[in-house]
Amino acid sequence: MQIQQKNEPPFKHYLLCQVVGWGVFLILRLVVTATFCAKRPDLDVFQVCRWEIIDHLTSAAGSHLVWRWMLWRRLFDKGWKRLYLEGFAAALLVSSSVALALLSPCRVIYATDFDRVGGTAMVWFIMTQHALVMVLWFSVMLALFYFERTRTLEVQRAEASAVAREAQLHALKGQINPHFLFNSFNSLRALIDENPARAREAVTQLAVIMRYSLTSSERKVVPLSEELRVVNLYLDLEKLRLGDRLAVTVNVSPEAAAAQIPPLMLQGLVENAVKFGPAARKQGGEIVCSARIHEGLLHLRVTNPGRLGTSSESTGTGLKNLRDRLQLLYGDSAWFVIGDEDGARVVAEVSLPATPTTFIKS
Repeated sequence: MQIQQKNEPPFKHYLLCQVVGWGVFLILRLVVTATFCAKRPDLDVFQVCRWEIIDHLTSAAGSHLVWRWMLWRRLFDKGWKRLYLEGFAAALLVSSSVALALLSPCRVIYATDFDRVGGTAMVWFIMTQHALVMVLWFSVMLALFYFERTRTLEVQRAEASAVAREAQLHALKGQINPHFLFNSFNSLRALIDENPARAREAVTQLAVIMRYSLTSSERKVVPLSEELRVVNLYLDLEKLRLGDRLAVTVNVSPEAAAAQIPPLMLQGLVENAVKFGPAARKQGGEIVCSARIHEGLLHLRVTNPGRLGTSSESTGTGLKNLRDRLQLLYGDSAWFVIGDEDGARVVAEVSLPATPTTFIKS
């Protein structure tokens, strides 16, 4: 049987309707019949119960025909309107056929009622009774189908959203990493002619940085201490080029060093600070990097000399990517701001959950 293809409801739901649904209904039907017969001395309770069982099993077999017909017609793949209208019509047709097929023995068993009420009225009563039972079965089947389909769509949407976020994160990392490597190679190129020995040392440092850049791209977060080690290598490389023009102060608490951050996030902030701070000024300047934890949040702060927006070389791509990455990973639990301080320094600040377990989006 083709049960779980495309939009068809799982076979377990069909069994639930057939076995549990019809089974419970049979028990209730026999209880009501026995109670009814107890008040009617003209009726044989055992004969009537046997008849009710035969009638019930015939109706259950009819519901199976409706199910098979719905699968054969592939109604579950043809839209809700088609499924409801054709399935409802099939349920009524089958229930009417079952009622007419069992009309003769029913007339014998309930002969007194046929004589008192009238044959036509009893026929309509029996057909209506069977139609209501079959429509109830059909409605339960549709309800289960709606429930299963809604749950499946929710799971699919969640999976699609996760895949989309993952793809977007990889795309953003793909923009950040080449940007970082491009600036590093520029630093190395400037160093080769000035001091070949130090250039070889810089190549070794750059190799470590590149290895980190490649391996960290497979992780959503890394320890801040691991990121700081790479940042220090990058700053050492920049010091070889800038010399005394670059001063660095790092103030990170032990608790903050153990916190988790997106890879290359701090590296990007420091790189941006160097490029538009000391590297852009003849007199150089100081880069200050600090990190602390407060109320479960990691607060990062990177400052550099200068004023925001005075350089025409900045495209803002790296900062925009940083905001996008924070939104994808943490939602509204993280934020990033950059602005001027006292008209002489640019301050970039990031606040995010200190541990991955507090992610809103995974």
